[in-house]
Parts: sequence; C-alpha cells; structure tokens
Amino acid sequence: MLGGASVPFGPDGRVLATANGDKTLQLWDPATGRRAGHPLTGHTGRVWSAAFSPDGRLLASGSADTTVRLWDPATGQPIGQPLTGHTDWVRSVAFSPDGRLLASGSDDKTIRLWDPDTGQLIGVPLTGHTGRVAPAAFSPDGRLLASGGADRTVRLWDPATGQAIGLPLTGHTDWVRSIAFSPDGRLLASGSDDKTIRLWDPDTGLPAGQPLTGHTDWVWSVAFSPDGRVLASAGNDKTVRLWDPATGLPAGPNLTGHVYPVRSLAFSPDGQLLASLDVAHTIRIWAPVTPR
Repeated sequence: MLGGASVPFGPDGRVLATANGDKTLQLWDPATGRRAGHPLTGHTGRVWSAAFSPDGRLLASGSADTTVRLWDPATGQPIGQPLTGHTDWVRSVAFSPDGRLLASGSDDKTIRLWDPDTGQLIGVPLTGHTGRVAPAAFSPDGRLLASGGADRTVRLWDPATGQAIGLPLTGHTDWVRSIAFSPDGRLLASGSDDKTIRLWDPDTGLPAGQPLTGHTDWVWSVAFSPDGRVLASAGNDKTVRLWDPATGLPAGPNLTGHVYPVRSLAFSPDGQLLASLDVAHTIRIWAPVTPR
C-alpha cells in the first residue's frame, strides 16, 4: 500500500483530522483527545488522505472510491459534488499555499489540479510517473509541486503550467511513500519503502547529503517542523524518529509506543505537538524536543 498525509492539523492548531479505513473522516480536539463532532461521511471507499486549506475553511479528502471531496470542517458537511476524473484510488491531496489550487495524486499514475472554489479541473492531468502516485506537496512559495510514487522517483512540476521541471529525482530503490518541503523551501525530503529518507535540493534536483538511515522497515511519512529544525519520520517499524536535517543525524531518541505500523504524522502549526497515526487508527500526540 502507498500512504498519504492522513492526520493533518488545521491551520490554527485547534483541530486535527484523521482519514479512516471505514470510509470516513474524523475531526479531533488535540488538546483533549476527544472527537470534535460526528464522522464525515460520503465516501464509498477507504479515505487515504486529508488536507486543510491554508485559511482552514475547507478540508479535502482523497479516497479509494476515486474521488476527491471537499468539506466544511466547521460543520462537517460536504461542499458541492465529489471531484471526479481519476480512474483509480486517490492517495494524496494537497492545497497550494495561497489556497487557489488543490492537487491530487492517484493510482492512475496522474496528478490532477483542481480549483477548490468551483470544483473544476484545471488543465490536463500531469503525467510522467510510471507507477502509482502516492504523495504530492507544494513548495512554500507555491512555485513547485513535488510528487513521488511506486516508480521510485520524485518529480517536480510547475503547477502554473502543468509541465515537468527537470529530470526525475532518482536514488530510492523502492516506492516513495511521502514527501515534504522544508518551511524555507530549500530542502525536499522523501521517505521510501527502501527504509531510507533522502534530502534533495529542489532547485537543482540533486541529493543534499547522504540518505538518512535507521528505520528497519518502510518509511511511511515525513514532516518538517514549522521552524525547519526537525524532520520527523514514521515507519512500518512502529516508530517515529526525529532528525536534524542540517546534519542528517538523529535529533533525540526514537518515539515508541505504537503497537502497529505508523503511517502518517504532522506537526502542529506552532511546532509544540507532533501527531502520529498508525494503521489501527490510534493517534498519539508527542511533544518533540527541538535541537538547540
């Protein structure tokens, strides 16, 4: 299976969403650990990924039912009709920093761009991957869209034109499950089934240092802290690990406690909390230690 971001914080940090295997999404209060309202229902297949818009007014989800849906997180109600066009499972969704674009990556090997205000497809699907597309992420300035997938590559795109930028970023020896830009946009991290995390310079497409090793199984998810000083990773080895992206070295002990593989993680907007979600849909909240 390929994973997408499925435990995002809202932009104000006061709500957390989880994409669930029971075809629903659930909102949570991270301060209390309690559910915030009823499950969001409508998808007819497993929900793989979720993302809040930058202003918090929208929540997007991607599902095995091949659709993308938009929701009002304040009410839990769907907005408009499902966004259709993909012909296979939708593994990832991501909003651009200005909220004007929504990207979705799918098992149909394409990325699609949508106007979240109208639900209309923008341009033609982005093609080039030769396998399932799992993660998609916009750079902080919105000039780049990165994607990764089962073809073991990371690709960069110009979201304004839909054109590929440069050659695929190669080096991973197995599926790329997760990608994340650093807050300053100078690094791109990718996590893979080859048990490594790689750092890239998105301006040149070249590796930035050596692969980060330590996980003993697939790396499902990677996320930078808001200040960029910590990179977190989650794996099939049931651990969450913290890294110093400047050195590639561990930034503290492994975070253990999950009894099932950890498939997604996210930092709160203020960086004070780190949420992780395992395949049994157990959420853990951590207070990560930031390197000094």
